Amino acid sequence: MSKSFRLNRKFLPWLTHHFKEFIFWYIGAFLSLYLLQKLQVTLPLMVKEMTDGKVSLDLKLSLTFLSIALGIFVFRTLSRLMFFYPARIQQKYLRAEIIEALEATHPDSYQKYNSGQIYQVLYNDINNLRAFVGFALLQVGNVMVAAFVLWPVLKQFESDITITLLPMIGAMIIFSSVAALTQKWAKKASETQGKVQQFLMETYQAKATIKNFHREEDFVLKFIESSKNELGYFLKSSLAIGSVFPLIKLGFGFSLLWGATVLVAQGKGASEVIFFSSFLFLVLEPLMFLSWIAVVTAQGSAAWKRIKELWNLLTPLHQIHGSVVIDSLDERCLFWDQSIEIKIKNPSWFIMTGPTGVGKSYLLNLLANQLKLKKISLSLVTQEPFMFNDTLEGNIFLGKNPTDQDKKTALELLTLFGLHQLTPKVEDLLSLMVGENGKRLSGGEKKRVALIRGLMTDAQVFLWDDPFSAVDVIFERKIIEGIKKIEKFKQCFFIMTSHRLTTVKECHEFILLDKLMGIQLQGSVKEYLDHSTFKEFFHEQMV
Repeated sequence: MSKSFRLNRKFLPWLTHHFKEFIFWYIGAFLSLYLLQKLQVTLPLMVKEMTDGKVSLDLKLSLTFLSIALGIFVFRTLSRLMFFYPARIQQKYLRAEIIEALEATHPDSYQKYNSGQIYQVLYNDINNLRAFVGFALLQVGNVMVAAFVLWPVLKQFESDITITLLPMIGAMIIFSSVAALTQKWAKKASETQGKVQQFLMETYQAKATIKNFHREEDFVLKFIESSKNELGYFLKSSLAIGSVFPLIKLGFGFSLLWGATVLVAQGKGASEVIFFSSFLFLVLEPLMFLSWIAVVTAQGSAAWKRIKELWNLLTPLHQIHGSVVIDSLDERCLFWDQSIEIKIKNPSWFIMTGPTGVGKSYLLNLLANQLKLKKISLSLVTQEPFMFNDTLEGNIFLGKNPTDQDKKTALELLTLFGLHQLTPKVEDLLSLMVGENGKRLSGGEKKRVALIRGLMTDAQVFLWDDPFSAVDVIFERKIIEGIKKIEKFKQCFFIMTSHRLTTVKECHEFILLDKLMGIQLQGSVKEYLDHSTFKEFFHEQMV
């Protein structure tokens, strides 16, 4: 993968790169925070002057208060916008990188992750990382600027009173320490949440086929156990943090009483006590947020670890186990530690056949990845293609803006593949909604839509895994003969898997696979139709 990927970096270099990338946003954010604190600190001073009788509340002072309030609103909003916007952009970049890597990586590389766990990384973990980059860094900046602006004012007011802030600071340190210690539970809660999400996904999918799902006791017990584990880890982390959170306000109360006692002992009046209490409220906000920084940082750290664990499994294609040498479309790959050569030298229809379970789909997927490695444009249609909850047009063109000619070609293919009967009028076909994962279509119809989707690309090679298993042999022949007549496909390679003799007869070349021998036969379909091994394998189908 390219070294420009953000996730190729370690945490601190990634964070540094993020600051450099949005440096002007952060300069604006810190300037807004500085002006915000400067405006906020004027309020206790003005209240003190009013209490001392130095100024009176008139129209001019009221307008001054209104201007300060407006300024506080503007700069508070700007500071948060300038921290949160870069965090949102970073969130988008990270998700895009992981999705791009998932698409470019062989699924075997991350097979230990189920769909729920991958969703957990893509959604919750990156959300937690965004919260760290946005909220935590905002509050770090807020505390830094507040200390820079507020501390000199407090020292100038009464230097001896700064010690009374210790209860607030001590409560914040205890809270942050507990938050850091509960990180392991928060991490386990997030990991378990991925398993629970997978159960929910499988439950939803199973409902369509398992009519007595409510009787599947073992499955339900596993779901309950996973949910219980997730709740347990969540409660441990939440209760620990929740039990010490009141310490922050308790610390504030002690600091307020201590400070008031010191001021009264020094003979100070009510105006000084009011100023100190108002000032203490200004200090409380950054200190409270500083405490939560520990929580968000712990969650962000755990999220980063999980994201990197998945990322490190997303190996580049050239690191996939197995070897392939490509010369034009000549392939050589490891097949149960045996060398197999697949020779497809001219644009043609090529088929891999053999008994069920021999490894046809495995070999087709391996072939697809190796062709992709060589930058050969291809389209792969698996036995269970995915459909988006969109129209037929959206599923065929996948975000591309089709021309009128594209739509015309798509309608011709839909008719060729027998899908024109899905709507009363052919012109309404492309606007037909297919439902979530094509649930409004049959399995065979979904497969044929996926085949058309591939044919509408500019691929040079089309790899189809048992494409016509759901259609009868007469319709199969009609589809293949129709594709062969289209000029666009006469210079393309079609590589299929099937164990049907009728499908094999429609192809030019073939390999017959055997679990022990690898390739048992390879060559021209016409030349081998009368071969004894060929006839033996297809004996019952020939009969």
